[in-house]
Amino acid sequence: MADCTYSVPDLDGSGDTLYGPRICSQPFIDFAWKSHGFNGDYWQGGWGYDDCCNIRKPLARAFNAMWLLNYSADDYMNEDWGSDALHWGPRYVREQMKSYDDLRAQCGDGSAVAKTTGCQQSRQYTEWKCKQDHESRKKSCREWSPIFAWLCFLWSWIVEKVCDLYGWVTTIGCVVWYGTFGGGEHVDLFLWFFYPLDGSGDADVITRAGTLIHESRHIGGKPHDAQFPAGSVFGAGGDGADSSWGYEGAWMYEALYLWWFRAAGQRTSIAMRASAKARANVVLTNAFAMSPGFLVP
Repeated sequence: MADCTYSVPDLDGSGDTLYGPRICSQPFIDFAWKSHGFNGDYWQGGWGYDDCCNIRKPLARAFNAMWLLNYSADDYMNEDWGSDALHWGPRYVREQMKSYDDLRAQCGDGSAVAKTTGCQQSRQYTEWKCKQDHESRKKSCREWSPIFAWLCFLWSWIVEKVCDLYGWVTTIGCVVWYGTFGGGEHVDLFLWFFYPLDGSGDADVITRAGTLIHESRHIGGKPHDAQFPAGSVFGAGGDGADSSWGYEGAWMYEALYLWWFRAAGQRTSIAMRASAKARANVVLTNAFAMSPGFLVP
């Protein structure tokens, strides 16, 4: 932490004053630490490991976001996948983060809020590409004569299985590489995650929670697949956008969660819900190569 410099913003405005007392219990700290896969080696020396209730320090500010994620639904014990993002979002974050079991705090170089390393591209084959291509081929097969359509369907099934096999082999190879020479698959939370270093105020508790959703979607096999559109506040023409809402990538998951928090978030404040709306609309208008065509009302 010696090389990091930052200033702590208004704790009321960031929401940390509201959530800080809620995280300061040993049962919650134990739950958050274990279920989100914190790597203790990266939270020492000023990051808050020995002062985890101090909301001026990074660890407590991460805990605040995790409390918001886990207890903002009215019936927060319901985490059914068939429900909305406010309900299944915290479960998704815990499962993905724990699968890596290596959540780190880093200074960063100022170019990113967070970064997920690992085998996103290879996982994408089985989680998205193989299935999507198979569905597209089946649609084409239906246009064939019934006599030959079954051959088309059979070929599509064979191609999908070969694609799945390729994805499985490359994922295993990638995981082995990261486990031996690549420094491990991990999630880095940089200073921009914890503090609005430029004074703009976009590192409040709800924005941090949205970032955890975002990075978890990367772990789940969704790398960014497009460039930011013209006029984007994230850097027009640069890599890091999602192609569309239908891609169901990290930006979509982040915006979806913020939308539901804005609509139905509990145990929070009017300011936090307003911030969720503002952040969601920034994402919707700046982070997709093809605009979703709607905003959070």
